[in-house]
Amino acid sequence: MDVVVFKLSGESRLYLGGYDTQFHEDDPFRIQSLKGLWRYWLRAYISGAMYDGEILKCERRGRHVCEVSPNLLRGIVEKTGCLLGSLNSASKFRILVEEAHAEFREDGFNAQRVRLLSLGGRRTNYGGNVSAKIRIEKSPHVKELNENEIKLAIGSLLTAFSLNGLGKGGRRGLGAFSVEANGFEGKFMRDGKMNYGMIRELISETLRSARSYLNLEKGNPSEMPPIDCISEAKVDLSEISGSTDLFDKKRVPVFTVIRARPRNSKDTDTMVVELQNFFLRPARLRMMKTRENQDAIIRGKLAWFFGLPRRRGETGYLRAERRASPIHLAVHRDEALFTFFLSGDWPTEIVWRGRGESIPLRIDLLKVKEAYLTSISSLKDYLNRIGYDVEVIYP
Repeated sequence: MDVVVFKLSGESRLYLGGYDTQFHEDDPFRIQSLKGLWRYWLRAYISGAMYDGEILKCERRGRHVCEVSPNLLRGIVEKTGCLLGSLNSASKFRILVEEAHAEFREDGFNAQRVRLLSLGGRRTNYGGNVSAKIRIEKSPHVKELNENEIKLAIGSLLTAFSLNGLGKGGRRGLGAFSVEANGFEGKFMRDGKMNYGMIRELISETLRSARSYLNLEKGNPSEMPPIDCISEAKVDLSEISGSTDLFDKKRVPVFTVIRARPRNSKDTDTMVVELQNFFLRPARLRMMKTRENQDAIIRGKLAWFFGLPRRRGETGYLRAERRASPIHLAVHRDEALFTFFLSGDWPTEIVWRGRGESIPLRIDLLKVKEAYLTSISSLKDYLNRIGYDVEVIYP
């Protein structure tokens, strides 16, 4: 590999703060944010290859539903660091941002995530008409990169651009891009541009490279993984009540990508607002035209699956450590991609506090599986109600 060039064009608003948390037109891309996103998805592929190889397993001990042995966790970090750098070694890839452009715009956007960013009267602003050229090169100290290293690293970055956004709200539909690539090819490209309808081919090819990179064979794991993994594995959830016609409950994937396409033309701002509202209880009930006792997520007290907050308020899920949502949303120009991870890295005890009452909740393997399946089923019903067609595109 000499150089891979990505041309990025913004498809939804970019909220990428600088030193003062505000968007800066003269520095619209922050390489550290891009590297952090890249590292997350590379680690998910490496973890997935180890899980598929039945090396990474759910250990039932400690403060979490599933634990990972320290040695295995160090191994995942080391293998990720071998490609993208760590305290002990420099990255094998150098990333350069060229020809970056964005228009600074003041905000008045009514999306849920933006309202959260503006709490307390904080100003919010964003980048519009964002574009950039990203060059990925072999680092000068590296003599040679093998095919698996290249396919795994570049494939994981393409996955990041497909299933995630950059910056604030990047997991909730903001900061998404269309991608053209020069110097990297695959069935998932159409006329040099990433085809999101072919995400299955991208993930499968990248996951095969991860197994080869680690020299692992594909096994047949039967229990959910302890951490977020990109995997082809399916587990038996037939013991969980409720139903979904998206999957056979005896073979539910631990990692899945669901595409939502509006039946009528909608701009990305409208899609972001409508799709973010799924995660907000009052908005979801309003859009579904239903009551709280008819909503499976509320009824089962499962909204913790949407992420445990960094700050503790007076109501909601309390006494819990921060845990980001295992559901990612990327809103592209005419479609949206929801990504679900099933994993056991949840605290075993949290407290739900409502108006005048507090209820301790015990989370175990069954509860995590119930939350995962209920969230997927509820999302399908929600999308159908608000006018979107739904399709599982991975696995």
